[in-house]
Amino acid sequence: MTKKILVMLVVLTLVLVSAPMALAAEPEEITVAVHAVPHANGVYMFRDQFEKEFGIKINVVEMAPEAIFEKQMTEFTAGTGAYDVVQFMPAWIADYSRYLEPLEPLAEKNGVDLQRDDVAPAFRDIYNKWGGVTYAMTWDGDLNIFYYNRLAFENPEYQEKYMKETGKELRVPRTWDEYVETCKFFAGWDWDNDGQNEFGCDEYLQRGRMYWWFLDRFASMGGVYFDEEMKPLINTKAGVMALQNMIDALPYMPTGALNHGYTELRLAIINGDVAMGKQWTDVGKAADLAEESKVKGLIGYALVPGWKWGDKIVHRPMLAGGWQLGIPKDSKHKDAAIKFIGFITRPDISLAITKDPSTALDPYRISHFQSAEFQSLWPTAKNYLAAIMVTAQYGFPELQIPGAAEYMDTLDLELTEALAGNKSPQEALDAVAEKWEEITDRLGRDAQKEMWNKQYDAMKAAGIQYQPLP
Repeated sequence: MTKKILVMLVVLTLVLVSAPMALAAEPEEITVAVHAVPHANGVYMFRDQFEKEFGIKINVVEMAPEAIFEKQMTEFTAGTGAYDVVQFMPAWIADYSRYLEPLEPLAEKNGVDLQRDDVAPAFRDIYNKWGGVTYAMTWDGDLNIFYYNRLAFENPEYQEKYMKETGKELRVPRTWDEYVETCKFFAGWDWDNDGQNEFGCDEYLQRGRMYWWFLDRFASMGGVYFDEEMKPLINTKAGVMALQNMIDALPYMPTGALNHGYTELRLAIINGDVAMGKQWTDVGKAADLAEESKVKGLIGYALVPGWKWGDKIVHRPMLAGGWQLGIPKDSKHKDAAIKFIGFITRPDISLAITKDPSTALDPYRISHFQSAEFQSLWPTAKNYLAAIMVTAQYGFPELQIPGAAEYMDTLDLELTEALAGNKSPQEALDAVAEKWEEITDRLGRDAQKEMWNKQYDAMKAAGIQYQPLP
């Protein structure tokens, strides 16, 4: 009897000792590497809810956007498994694909419905895939739409003045030539009667990502990155005319426009300093919802200008950015990671995130555009969402082949040289073409050609193909 009691006491002791240990076990934690605030706000908004629903903690690693590619690629190539979820740009998907886990099998294994049929086709079919495999899930519907100040364009007195000066009807510019003409008209006088002279337009011309403000001009004029043999087409007539158009608009922009990036351009629009400007869609929310906005109720939305081909105007607004989420192959928490992606992009959560101007994340699901809640967020929100949907149908994609970041950085550098007056448009773009040839040879011409034609075939299917200017 004594022996039995002793055994029971030992067992009971073990149970009592192990119980607190089980209770004290730490929940699983995933590391999510994202674009620094404001984008990271989208994760912070729902971090507690995710942990409550799934019992998984989130460690957020914020990264400056210009440092994301280098930092993440360093971890990928070293095989550290430092990140479980990464935010990255579609332009990098060819470089990233070898390090990422295909999402669809992982989602199926874990019973996660990504509801990809609800994602706008421009993002779902072009940006999320590489080689027919889905490696990413959109969580920021980046594209550029055109903003204009209604005080400038809807004033009958100004309409009459424009007709007298130009012999033309004042309208929101539909072509890039009209854009320069209206920029000139509204520059240097107080058209909003605030006691200060305004400017005609503004653009993102700061070194780094300003090539997006060139490419939609170039694309609307019939340009694409390469021909089928990998010969650069960037220095064709379309490229030269597109760059000249940027130079022609420069005198009608605010002082210091060559140093304007996202923040400066955003402020120029929501402060009412310019009559028009092309920007990301989050600026449309800020114009009416941000406390500091001076143009509430005054901003209109339109397609980015295009180029006239006969009786038709071709618009090719940039699908500029379109940040998305992926899971590294060396993650030790892939099952938890796919649950996070499914959660943070699901319709109800992503609607709340994309509605909030503090995140700078933009709608990308069809249900976002159709949401009565979003459409009533401010008086003209329905028009704003309609402009985004139309823009997505005509969007021009980023270069997505291996080395895309280097190709684009070279273009960006030479564009700034031309805008600064250091080179002519032809000289600058010839330098780009020469450098692109060097990059292609270094990375392997045959392999690059194969990769480019995969992307180009998808572009052709969307109606985007090289068309030389007459």
